[in-house]
Amino acid sequence: MPTILIVDACKPSLVMSSEVFKDKIAGANILVAVTGKQCLEILATQQPDMCVVDFDLPDSDGVTLIHAMRKTYHGPILLTAYPDRIVDEAVKNDLFAFNDAGAWLAKPIKFEVLSEKIDRFLLEKYRLGRRFETALETMIVGKGAGRGKRAPKVSGRIINISLGGACLELDGPMKFKSGEELTIALNLTPTSTTAKKSPKPVSDDDDFGPDAKIKGVVAWIDKKATKIGFRFSRLSDSQRKSLEELMKDTISA
Repeated sequence: MPTILIVDACKPSLVMSSEVFKDKIAGANILVAVTGKQCLEILATQQPDMCVVDFDLPDSDGVTLIHAMRKTYHGPILLTAYPDRIVDEAVKNDLFAFNDAGAWLAKPIKFEVLSEKIDRFLLEKYRLGRRFETALETMIVGKGAGRGKRAPKVSGRIINISLGGACLELDGPMKFKSGEELTIALNLTPTSTTAKKSPKPVSDDDDFGPDAKIKGVVAWIDKKATKIGFRFSRLSDSQRKSLEELMKDTISA
């Protein structure tokens, strides 16, 4: 049975959310935290199947807490809050790339609304990271076959991207296997808005600093082996911030 973590300092709201999960999923295991600190302590030792986080916590706001949670937790997170302009702006500015937390639930929680989110993000495992269409040149670098052998490289384009990964279109042949580790080179340090929308061409990954090299694994390959799904292994704080800015520019373009 799934384990659910509910983070809410308001007891009636906490009870209501718990009851929805228990009615929806028989035998659901409910974990409870009333502060952001307690939430992170639980996530340090457990990985719930879903988290519900309230915006108004004694020691943190929900948006700040969700960003902290995303560093170690990769499951769905639902945000709850009483309707307010501050909540709207915080979600729009900081959680826009996540379609789970971004589609926040207004309090008081309604059974049918929370139930729909449970269906979508927990039971149906809907993709969490919003993807943005792009046309960014990149260099894909594989792992070297042995000592002294150069790593295979092929140029290509990132045709869509999220904070969790990207879809890459290749310019030439390169054999890939599902789960294979790769590195992509991407200019993430533009000096102007124009540069953000039209990054300089990528000719060799050695031209870029460490923050421009994103590591990950092959998630899928199309039948013609001309496109691959690339799942990021880990983003540094500066990489994450740069990607968020890139996505915001994509929206406003």
